Amino acid sequence: MGLLDKLFGKKDDSMTDDEKELREYEENVYRAESGVTEGCHAEFIITGASLTANGKTLLEGSVTEGTFRTGDEVRIVLRSGQEVRSAITAISVSLRPCDTATEGQNAELWIDFLNTKLIKRNDIVKKIIPEEAAEKVQG
Repeated sequence: MGLLDKLFGKKDDSMTDDEKELREYEENVYRAESGVTEGCHAEFIITGASLTANGKTLLEGSVTEGTFRTGDEVRIVLRSGQEVRSAITAISVSLRPCDTATEGQNAELWIDFLNTKLIKRNDIVKKIIPEEAAEKVQG
């Protein structure tokens, strides 16, 4: 069921021209341009960070692009220009543990230990895509 079906609960034959245009945009333009596909680029804006009792770092913030999954390798881009690599060990959305966090969701990412004093509000977490990881090894 597409977004328009959910919003309007109508089939193509009873839709207005505006509704048909919105459906056309949703199906052919938005999805193609968004680039949000399996294993692609993803970004998370940090609003807060804290060290947890189990030695992991909890990053709070919003997923602005793509999808993060438990086990993804990430790099944290600090405002100082430094980049720190880590891996996501757990994710929660709305205080509920889950395996993924997608674009538009506020989430918490648990990562391997990192000095939380380095992390500031608006630092960015970027997913390392497999091709990028392979280039680092070869380069």
